[in-house]
Amino acid sequence: MADEVKYGLSPEGFKRKRLPEIIDSLVQRTNDRLGISIQSGANSIFGQLYGIIGYELADIWEQAENVYYAMYPNTATGTSLTNAAALTAITPIEAEQTEVICMCTGTDQTLIPSNSQVQDRNNNTYTNNNDVYIDKNNASKVEITIDTITTGTTYSLTINGQTQDYIAKSEDDISAVLTTLYSGFSFNDINFDLTNNILTISATNEEKTMKISVNNLKIQSIATPVSFYCNTYGAINPEIGTVDTINTAINGWDSVSNIKNIVGRDAETDTELRQRWSQSVYARASNMIEAIQANVYRRVDGVTSCLVTENNTDTIDSDGLLPYSIKVIVEGGDEQEIAETIYQYSCRGIDFNGEIEKSVRDSAGVTHVIKFARPVAVKVWLKIEITKDAETEWGNNNINEIRELILEQTNNITVGQDVILQKFIGTLYNNIQGIAFISITACTGEVAGEYKQENIIIKPTEKASFDLSRIEVQIND
Repeated sequence: MADEVKYGLSPEGFKRKRLPEIIDSLVQRTNDRLGISIQSGANSIFGQLYGIIGYELADIWEQAENVYYAMYPNTATGTSLTNAAALTAITPIEAEQTEVICMCTGTDQTLIPSNSQVQDRNNNTYTNNNDVYIDKNNASKVEITIDTITTGTTYSLTINGQTQDYIAKSEDDISAVLTTLYSGFSFNDINFDLTNNILTISATNEEKTMKISVNNLKIQSIATPVSFYCNTYGAINPEIGTVDTINTAINGWDSVSNIKNIVGRDAETDTELRQRWSQSVYARASNMIEAIQANVYRRVDGVTSCLVTENNTDTIDSDGLLPYSIKVIVEGGDEQEIAETIYQYSCRGIDFNGEIEKSVRDSAGVTHVIKFARPVAVKVWLKIEITKDAETEWGNNNINEIRELILEQTNNITVGQDVILQKFIGTLYNNIQGIAFISITACTGEVAGEYKQENIIIKPTEKASFDLSRIEVQIND
């Protein structure tokens, strides 16, 4: 005789009783209690009652099953997953803001108070956290001119403590005086440009600043770099130069333009949290490459991916890794925090590879040099050809919207992940109405080469890079 099916919690786990089994059980219990077989068809009174009661009981069984599986990260979702993962000290990584460094141009000593707002061309807004002055002593670019030249007048220009003086002669004009002044400097990190009697002094690295002072010269405008933070959390990445609208009108603040983005990251999904939970044993380990990967990703704000490769031989390997060394490839995050985390979870005595070097002090005050690398960007070019379905109405989709849809999906591609062209086809079919056929080809390089219907293979130390300008869409009737 077959074993009786057991429902509920047992040593084998939880087995849920479903609606058909519930109704059968109600019928059997009623017959047993009354001692007779009653009519229980769908049109009978008892059949109707069984249906009503059975649905309610089925809901209860379903909730009991959900409660059971909510204990385990592999099956829990949402808050239950958060609570289950917390048992191993794993908490979801919250979404982080994008920071944009903007060049704010205006007049000297213009205050940009905290909570001032700027906006990009996609209507995302950004706010600064601290009071900042547009200041000639904190300038990345300065424009200088002279109203009139007076013979015998001394004109002075001081940059970072170095001063050049010039006494005007009767035959001098504005261009001659300014040329003489800036020609006396020999900075490697500062550029000079004289156009239309306006001398532009700019730092080679726009994030760096300099101190400027003048005598008998006129400062027309000053540009100071200011950090703004996106008011929408997530991986928002505006194109350089597109954060160009000032929402908070301030007298003396003339223009804004982003020169660098430190892209935030989206909140961790349930799937990503489960994957990280499954590696939690490594996060508590030391001297393991998995520990470095897990902790750099979890502990350093702004890190969107981390990959560690190793060479455990006594010779340099095919990838150029030193003997008995590791290479940590990290995307995002503060360089010093990354280096300190790598040191904390790495073995003593191993070597490091990478173009970024940071010094880390141990508890005894001894300095260690930690190296790591950023992923190498592989520029990917996409060509998408869509043929409309003659029997289905074409939706309100233009080429630019399709390109942005594709670009949005590429944000999910991480370090070392291949570019699978078929995934883009699914996205297009799911979001665009009236497609009959899609052809996608791709290539890589600084310039577009030969497009092929082949996936792009990405090395572990690389990351596919996409841009709207490299996504071509053609729509055919």
